[in-house]
Amino acid sequence: MAKVYDIMNRLTNEKPTVKIDPEHEFVINNSKNKAILISELSKDTKLGEIERMDKVIEAALGKDALDYINSLDFSVKSTATIVNTIMAGISEEDLETIEKEAEKRKKEFRKR
Repeated sequence: MAKVYDIMNRLTNEKPTVKIDPEHEFVINNSKNKAILISELSKDTKLGEIERMDKVIEAALGKDALDYINSLDFSVKSTATIVNTIMAGISEEDLETIEKEAEKRKKEFRKR
């Protein structure tokens, strides 16, 4: 008889959240399919930086979240922090780790 691997206790469907302010907390869609979409959006050279950030936010948090975030008129740096938080939630990494990687990529890009 074939061996049965019981992995039920290892599988979770918990979703991280990002809290924008005391009244607004959004669930990060960290599903495999959204992660693939967001990865492709991140690599799309046809998109400008701002458009790319908006598309990542919408893909991960939804249109209502994007509309709310845009209504707050955040700086590019603050919006990048939201995107980095989404990436941390999807990859299950610490935000600080993702921010260091983003800073490294930015420095490498500037060298070109």
